[in-house]
Amino acid sequence: MGLEITVIDDSDYVGYAAAMVREDEIYMVDVPSMVANVVARLRIYSRVCTPVVNYNKISRLNILDHGDKDGIEIGNDVITVGTLPHYEASLRQLRGRFEQGGFVHVQHCEAGQNRSLLIALARTFGANVYAGTGYHNPIYRINFFGDYVRAEPNGHFTYGVGRP
Repeated sequence: MGLEITVIDDSDYVGYAAAMVREDEIYMVDVPSMVANVVARLRIYSRVCTPVVNYNKISRLNILDHGDKDGIEIGNDVITVGTLPHYEASLRQLRGRFEQGGFVHVQHCEAGQNRSLLIALARTFGANVYAGTGYHNPIYRINFFGDYVRAEPNGHFTYGVGRP
């Protein structure tokens, strides 16, 4: 069974409030710190004499920050279709770290309206990406006034899926 990992930008009151109602979350200030902190959470150190590092797999990666129909924030970085190539090498480090059926839940307002970005992220991660089309409430953990969508690495996009 893989790990559920929640990563939050807590630099403002929304992120701070999201962190207050969760346990065992990790934090980010930008794309590189998000990736490094997620990978660090996956490490399993051997307890035998030979230092061996193994890794757990991700069952669910929750990313919480601000967003709109044009893009998402990951800490101080803004990811849009146009800027994704700049961050792709960092984000690709998470590829292969998802278990079979593992996925990413982008918990940003209106991110589900950007089909092209979500498909590009799914291809980058090598895992399905879910997002809401409305406003995301980080306290109640639901998408208000919208539906959920799913983007798959093969380019398939589905509207009206259930909340992951």
